[in-house]
Amino acid sequence: MRIAFSVFFLCTWLFSFSQNMAAFSDYQSRFFVFDDGKIRQLEHLPVLSFATGDNCIAYLTNSNNFKIYHNHIAYEVAPLISSYQVTNHLVSYTNGSQLFAFDGGNKVLLSKYTGEFHSNDSIIAFFDTFNHYFQVYYKGKIITLEDGLLHESINLFKTGPNMLAYIDAYENFKIFYQNQVFDLMKTNVVPSIEVGRNILAFIDPLTDYLQVFYENELQTIETFKPESFQVAYEKVAFISNTGDFKLFDKGAIYTITPYSPDYYELKYNMLVYHQQNQLFAFYEGQNYLIENYIPESYKINDNSIAYIDQNGNLQLFTKGEHKTLSYEQINHFQVLRNVVIFNEGMNTTKIFYNNKTYTP
Repeated sequence: MRIAFSVFFLCTWLFSFSQNMAAFSDYQSRFFVFDDGKIRQLEHLPVLSFATGDNCIAYLTNSNNFKIYHNHIAYEVAPLISSYQVTNHLVSYTNGSQLFAFDGGNKVLLSKYTGEFHSNDSIIAFFDTFNHYFQVYYKGKIITLEDGLLHESINLFKTGPNMLAYIDAYENFKIFYQNQVFDLMKTNVVPSIEVGRNILAFIDPLTDYLQVFYENELQTIETFKPESFQVAYEKVAFISNTGDFKLFDKGAIYTITPYSPDYYELKYNMLVYHQQNQLFAFYEGQNYLIENYIPESYKINDNSIAYIDQNGNLQLFTKGEHKTLSYEQINHFQVLRNVVIFNEGMNTTKIFYNNKTYTP
């Protein structure tokens, strides 16, 4: 079974961005890139779709050509593709049964006959259906994890930013991480599992313990089955069976509140939660009251949360500080890493980056 990846289709106003890059279409449907403080027009006709990672922007031109903008260069990659996905450091795309990676300006053929595949950050895991291999592309190399497969027989197959978890045909629960394969346990039950950056958490099917694989070690962080848990950048947020709201963060465990939140979301470096109709964030070991109400619209990424306040202003909470980005009517907005892009007033696009606001 092939996974068809969704991409961002053209609408009245489009945007997408990475660490220091943003892409957007203006009111005339011209396609622009914002690259570390500089704005450049890439296409004068509307693009069909686009998406970005940390170091590149991939897009389909109006004539359906596939291009990738990387290191200030727009590469002509292929005249026709079936699907594509952009992660933080890689672009994976298919042309029929063939799977390719675009990595640092180079096009790499991963497999001529590809079955199911997943991409995430620095890793692409896939089945080669001709050779019956289960393989991973990582740091410029294709590594065979399992061979001699009669069919796509990996029961669990989940990728994180630089980690892969799977159960092989012999019921061994394994992790591929930093060019090593770790055997965790033998199990005939697919565990509840979440994969983040440099961390994996799962509920042991035999003991109901909440366990994490972190810094190449497996450790138990809760001896009773939690009500829920989420995983992000070296973090695991969870609600214990007694209702304590906790966070495992880079080896330390914090009790956020001694009672369950109404809602929580762990994303990248930010833990955001609702409690008694108030919006809170837990960041770098501290609790912050963001607002004493729940904004109708907010978006989280990396170290930041952006939202429209009760007066209609665009607010940004980033690295423990509040900033007002706009007092105008906001039509659309998004936030990621060091960039916030928003459309205000009569269809004016603005980009906030490095404490400065840019207008095309």
